[in-house]
Amino acid sequence: MDLFGVNIGGWLSQATNFDETHLNTFITESDVKTIKKWGFNTIRLPVDYFFFQEDNISPEYREDRLAYIDRFLEWASKEQIFVILDLHKAPGCSFYLEEVQYNDAWNKNSLNHQLFLKIWDMLSKRYRNQKNIIYEIVNEPVLIKNQLWMDLAEEIIKTIRSNDTEHYIVVESNLWGFTLTFNQMKKFDDDKIIYSFHYYQPILVTHQMAEWIPVYKYKSYVKYYDYPVSISGIKTLKENIVGEEPLFSIQLENEEQKWNKNTLEAVMKNVLDFKNKYSVPILCGEFGCIVKARPETRKKWISDLMSIFKKHKISYTYWSYKNMDFGLYDFTELYKDNPNYNKERIDINTLEALQKGIF
Repeated sequence: MDLFGVNIGGWLSQATNFDETHLNTFITESDVKTIKKWGFNTIRLPVDYFFFQEDNISPEYREDRLAYIDRFLEWASKEQIFVILDLHKAPGCSFYLEEVQYNDAWNKNSLNHQLFLKIWDMLSKRYRNQKNIIYEIVNEPVLIKNQLWMDLAEEIIKTIRSNDTEHYIVVESNLWGFTLTFNQMKKFDDDKIIYSFHYYQPILVTHQMAEWIPVYKYKSYVKYYDYPVSISGIKTLKENIVGEEPLFSIQLENEEQKWNKNTLEAVMKNVLDFKNKYSVPILCGEFGCIVKARPETRKKWISDLMSIFKKHKISYTYWSYKNMDFGLYDFTELYKDNPNYNKERIDINTLEALQKGIF
């Protein structure tokens, strides 16, 4: 299955609020038509569980909220676009650094574990006859031990398969979909699993000046980078932040080296080895270079990554279609004077690079 497309972040997930104005204007059917016109066949739709779950303790769901997913699936179906329904945040399974210490969905005795399973039982029953859907069980899992994630993923796959044996299911590698942990990915006994990773390396390039990243949040390292680039000083940087954000240090592994197209490919080795060993579909569910980067940096990094994906037949969904600091389209003109965008508020360089990655 060859998938090429974008994420729609910031609509049903990671939104400031879910009021009707936001829900009815941020994404409309015209956006789906635009994505199709651009040549893409897939949209990854991130949805936070609390968007549709009534509260944090009972498996009651809001039909008025689920109706937005239903309608979106209909729009995409008209355009013959696959929708990856991504449970972006699940009960007891968050990717936010400040929340990962509370993750307990892996614990079979926890309420969150039961709520997580019930959500996928509900969604797989609801959408089992929806032809254009793909299920993604959770975004960027962060569990203390990799085997705990593999066991939880296996259980959720079984829950989905009890209702739906036809649709593909996306499973990411542990620790934010990191390539380094892909060598611990399990090959599931299911022919319709898509194995996924996220790619934002080197993070000092792709997330430069991002205020939510520890190196900038704690003022440990404030510097603009171009690409290609040679990065140094990582040891000291890790020492400065390990006390504040110990898990984040894994994101700095492999950073200290010369970064070019060959490096981007080499860092993907675990993913490529898994793909070649098992001949399974691979998806890069998220990647992008922040719009705070200079246009040439953003263009070159994305262009190199696209050529690697095309070479190895890796499907992709870019982060993100609108806004979210990485957007192809600056919907609210948050970056009104940013040189990445033209007068139509579209980043043509990134769009053209993504289109060249279609195989």
